Amino acid sequence: MSAPARFAVVTGAANGIGSAVTRALVADGVRVHGLDRDGAGLALLAAELPTGALTPCTVDLTDRAATDRLVAQLAADLGNRCDILVNNAGVSRLRSLEDTDDALLDWLFDVNFKAAFRVTRALLPALRAGGHGVIVNIASELALVGASDYSAYCATKGAILAWTRALAVELAPRGIRVNAVCPGPIDTALLQDEFATAGDPHAARQAEISLLPLGRLGTAADIGAVVAFLASDAAGFVTGAAWPVDGGKTAR
Repeated sequence: MSAPARFAVVTGAANGIGSAVTRALVADGVRVHGLDRDGAGLALLAAELPTGALTPCTVDLTDRAATDRLVAQLAADLGNRCDILVNNAGVSRLRSLEDTDDALLDWLFDVNFKAAFRVTRALLPALRAGGHGVIVNIASELALVGASDYSAYCATKGAILAWTRALAVELAPRGIRVNAVCPGPIDTALLQDEFATAGDPHAARQAEISLLPLGRLGTAADIGAVVAFLASDAAGFVTGAAWPVDGGKTAR
């Protein structure tokens, strides 16, 4: 008799790390509800995967009312059972401290931290229902180290990491494990956009690679594989941990 299907919710699922996480979970037999404002990207990903493996859910996570309605509907659709939640949605902007206005600060926190907090809070009953829920939060290497022109972004990812540890302690008695993955430089459109702001994007790329002991940028699939492991029973004694997946960058 085959094991019952597991159900996951992945935010920011349409592209980059989110799509790789979705692929990795689906490969493990998980059925994913993917949240993203990029409805077209979700549709393309759903078409690539086996029929029914991904349920696209188009939503702007900064729209609190829309997000609350969607998550409530998700909980009902899942029969009030959610086995895995991956809080992946995130944005970044390079700005010096003096150039970071309140609007940018609010936007970064709204997407990178507050949306994850609200989605997790809303899905908590569904995560508790099976007695073995898993939450994986996508933080960043910049939750562990500092970088110029990233102070606001670092603050949001530091909040994710501190929150992960607090949740791990709070939710362990309810059978829920909570961990964070801290990606280093991952070769996605987001990183390419950052390289594009440099005078010489190729030189910026090579400079980043020179900082990595493994000598290459990471791939979204590198992150997806670690998330899938943390969501599996193989990681059953792992909670409250921060997993750097950064080619050794923060080891220096």
